[in-house]
Amino acid sequence: EDEMSSKKQLVLPLVTTALLPTMVWAAGLERVNIDPSFMYEPGTYAEFSYGSVNPSVPTGAIAAAGGISLDNVAGSFTVSNFAMKTAIGDKIDVGLWNTSNGNGVSIDWAPIGVKAELTMPTMAALVRYRLTDAVSIIGGLKRVSIDDGAALTLPLTAAGISSATHILSSTSATTSVYGLVTEMPEIAMRMEVLMEGAAALDVDTSYSQTVGGVTTNYTGTAKASIGDATSVYLQTGIDPDTAVYGSFRMSNWKDDQVKIPLSGTTNRATITTFEDGQSYTIGIGRKFSDTLSGSLSVYFDPADDCSSVSPLDPVCENRSINLGAKYSLSERATLSVGSTWTQYGDATVGAPATSTTSSSKTSYGFKVGYKF
Repeated sequence: EDEMSSKKQLVLPLVTTALLPTMVWAAGLERVNIDPSFMYEPGTYAEFSYGSVNPSVPTGAIAAAGGISLDNVAGSFTVSNFAMKTAIGDKIDVGLWNTSNGNGVSIDWAPIGVKAELTMPTMAALVRYRLTDAVSIIGGLKRVSIDDGAALTLPLTAAGISSATHILSSTSATTSVYGLVTEMPEIAMRMEVLMEGAAALDVDTSYSQTVGGVTTNYTGTAKASIGDATSVYLQTGIDPDTAVYGSFRMSNWKDDQVKIPLSGTTNRATITTFEDGQSYTIGIGRKFSDTLSGSLSVYFDPADDCSSVSPLDPVCENRSINLGAKYSLSERATLSVGSTWTQYGDATVGAPATSTTSSSKTSYGFKVGYKF
């Protein structure tokens, strides 16, 4: 009985040490996806996390830029997440989750005039209802936004446009989140299936286009849809001090490309080559003492088509290792720290004609949790 109780208390502290945004360029514009783990904390609980993400994406020789290569075309960025939940009676929990950087892109190919800076915060309001001690349903709404002033510059050679610069206005879209949770506390097991709907964003934009040396200003509407996704998460205790966990995520982005208006008409140019994505995580957590636990996980997003990627999404395949540690500051407060190292596969960029090789990313961050 004591062993089973230890497993029950162990599982949540261990697996939540994997706190960093590990899915940069996982699929489409994804940076940080909804993490509903806070909804399983007892009573009233809040957490705040912060991460710094630092990609390195060097290129091969670029013929359009005189044969030079670039040391890094991807910009660093930061992420801050906040979540809070409370219990209403014995069967209902309500919570709010927010990230400053759910989706986005930060790219600068300076010599060839391709640059993009886009940040898309995400918020989710969730409700969990316990049907039985073993089965719960979870659901709510997800709101995806685009920050005002996001910018995009690139040539549209197929349309005869040597340079186009778009300044995007703020906008948002709301979609559904829903899922099913199964728990077996006696073996510290929880399985969660979470589904997120697609969110179609119509973005007002002011833009200029240069054709034959003449620049003309226009206004129009861009499209920047966020694809739907399904995530499956499983964790279980394997002894009183150890838990294993894994996840699978399927993101549908092929039908959700970024499209920008052309020359003051209703026509739009598709500027991305997103593919549907699948990603996998497997990890192990270990309790070292009553106050300290740690985790190790690996993440894999396999390649789809690396032969012609967009300069706005210039990597292919993702292999990551995440290390985390969690320390109990008191009976109510915890501190988690973690680091992720990612290696990307080589990719061929369609325009400009070049490649990206030896691309990588390092992430660092922390999370503070408090039980009220």
